[in-house]
Amino acid sequence: MPPLGLVSAILFAPFILTTIWVFLMVHIYTEKAESLLPNSRLVKDNKKLFSQMGLMGKATSNGVITHILLMPKPFAKKGLVDANEVKNFPRKLKLILALSWGSSSFFLFALIAVDIYSRYFL
Repeated sequence: MPPLGLVSAILFAPFILTTIWVFLMVHIYTEKAESLLPNSRLVKDNKKLFSQMGLMGKATSNGVITHILLMPKPFAKKGLVDANEVKNFPRKLKLILALSWGSSSFFLFALIAVDIYSRYFL
């Protein structure tokens, strides 16, 4: 079994790279994604709420949009998003958002799992 330090280093490098990519992606694609959901009450409210927070506000708004795209039915049932807008959302952009957040989350949880293993099982 490889040493945990090596495993952590192997996981940490892609985590840093995907985190940097997420912030670049947030800067590039958030406004485009917001413009594709003009009738979404949730997107409008988030835009107002997080507009003064800079890049972190954009990241939060982008994460909410990604969540909407991954699970549109609960949001549509509550009238927070227009189901047709979500259905017509460009597939390529949806993949960029979902894979960016998903890969960053994967590496984060993998690092947390290695930390828990090293603290409590060694």
